Amino acid sequence: MKTKLLLVDDEADLAALFRQRFRQAIQKGTYEFVFSQDAEEALSILEQQPDIDLVLTDINMPGMDGLTLLDRITRTNPLLCTVMITAYGNMNTIRTAMNRGAFDFITKPIDFEDLEATLVKATHHVRQMREARELKLMDEVKTRFFTNITHELRTPLSLIVSPVDKLLETADLPDGLREQLLTVRRNARQSLRLIDQLLAIDQLEARQVELVDQIGDLPEFVGQVVELFRPSTATKNLQLVYETDLPAGSYRFDAGKWETILFNLLTNAIRFTDVGSITVSLRQTTTGVRLTVRDTGIGITAHKLPHIFDRFYQGDNLRIRSNDSTGISLALVRELTLRLGGAIEVDSQIDGPNGESGTVFVLDLPVQRTSEALATPAAIVPDLVIDLPALPGSAAKKPATSGAESTPLVLVVEDNAELREFMTTELATSYRVRSAANGYDGWVLAKEELPAIVITDLMMPRLDGYDLIERLKSDPATDHIAVVLLTASVGEEQRLRGLSLGADDFLAKPFHLGELRLRLRNLLNSQQRLREHYRQQLAQPDSATPLDTVGDQFLKKVYTLIEEHLDDSTLSVEWLADKLAMSRKALYLKIHNLTHLSPVELIRQYRLRKAIDLLRLGHSAAETAYLVGFETPSYFTKVFREFYKQTPTAYVKG
Repeated sequence: MKTKLLLVDDEADLAALFRQRFRQAIQKGTYEFVFSQDAEEALSILEQQPDIDLVLTDINMPGMDGLTLLDRITRTNPLLCTVMITAYGNMNTIRTAMNRGAFDFITKPIDFEDLEATLVKATHHVRQMREARELKLMDEVKTRFFTNITHELRTPLSLIVSPVDKLLETADLPDGLREQLLTVRRNARQSLRLIDQLLAIDQLEARQVELVDQIGDLPEFVGQVVELFRPSTATKNLQLVYETDLPAGSYRFDAGKWETILFNLLTNAIRFTDVGSITVSLRQTTTGVRLTVRDTGIGITAHKLPHIFDRFYQGDNLRIRSNDSTGISLALVRELTLRLGGAIEVDSQIDGPNGESGTVFVLDLPVQRTSEALATPAAIVPDLVIDLPALPGSAAKKPATSGAESTPLVLVVEDNAELREFMTTELATSYRVRSAANGYDGWVLAKEELPAIVITDLMMPRLDGYDLIERLKSDPATDHIAVVLLTASVGEEQRLRGLSLGADDFLAKPFHLGELRLRLRNLLNSQQRLREHYRQQLAQPDSATPLDTVGDQFLKKVYTLIEEHLDDSTLSVEWLADKLAMSRKALYLKIHNLTHLSPVELIRQYRLRKAIDLLRLGHSAAETAYLVGFETPSYFTKVFREFYKQTPTAYVKG
């Protein structure tokens, strides 16, 4: 990158000397020099050529001297780097120049090796200054963008929340409709909070957030915020405790920032605690107060703890904690704590010595207590609106039925409780539905129930969507299950990876329920056509031998085992399940999903289809009966006639 320099010196021969000394660097494009013998002219050049990086100026010049020029440059362009040149070793003059903003100085006669080192150092400094300024400008542009987009998004969201609030005031509102409206309001408010947090953290990082001093009763204020969350903890049967040794009185604190910190910490604690308690304590310290939020929730793995305050960091399986999909809530808590002049620490454990788990956040915050003579405690009321958390229903515990057992079974694997329950409820009108809250539970259910289709989210705790697909498609017991990948990640890379692992379809959030239904119908129709094809291979006497034409590797293995023991009349479903390392239930579900036949029916129909080949080769009906595993020719003839609508003898004659 070329460095452009302005040399200001009244000595006429100095320009020629610089051109000669830096000839090779000028030819290589390392340096470009502009020369001036007058300070006024130099200012004009700087105005016309703003791309100049560095000024070399003599101190002693007729007219405007170098120190005056330095003052003018410092005022008009503080990023411009100035190196002073002096023929005198007067330290007072040099000190004056440095105090006025000179980057460095060199003396005459010029030591060009020293000058080149100074130029390298000064150029590096200028570039750093310009990069810092560009970053600051980018931050300002980004902040303006976030501010503008926040206002743009808040308006339509407000037009969602307000009409919903009005509808919820309607008397005799059906319970089902009320629940749906509450879901709409809860998620609209969550979106508003997310927008506000994105803006807040960006402003904090850009140092554009001012502290707002308010005087009020701090322990009372914290207690009021905690009480707002009591209905949420009661809904989950959690114990909520608030403890403080801080005496009532007047304290100077920023209530808005305290409110945001408490909201994020308590929301996370409630979301990730299923049993036990949440404890909030406020204690006096020598420098202020210590705020502690402790839960008995799922905990955070040790190697992820150092990163949980990183902006957009999302930890295990793309998340530290499953519902913090943006990774900003804890980052915002940290930034607010630092802005208040405090410090924050976190400790967590999973499966402790006695099986306990949980997380504790400790914040040390400076707080000033004011004299009661100067101020009386003011009633500062929290401005929060807390929605009750969405609780998972019973879909994951028992099947949601729609019709008979022949109705296709769909497994919904989604970590967002509200979306999971919504999908389960809607799909249950057409299918039998099971659901799971994470990839691992989904994998266990899939192996137990062998659904026709699995609808899975991508980002989930314990086992993400990619790993779930990989397990399903690599296990012979589940590799036939169709998988629909349902995710908010719409990037081409994510979509291609999911499809490459074996996903059968891909649907991006937010999705249209009608589109999801159509995609499920198409997948089920495709499965039905394949089942009919496999059944026809057994039912049609003129078709090719099933063992030679079947495409499914599992059926091919089943047919091979039957073929190898074809004349064994004792061949049973139990024996077949043992050979395939499957339970009898899993074998039944697998074969039924592939062919709509039970294992017993599949074995019998395979024997009958092989009987056709043997009869064609000239074997008698009696010989064929024993070769395909029937104990008596009469029973063979009876079963053959029921299936093919003619006796073996009639088939040979025909």
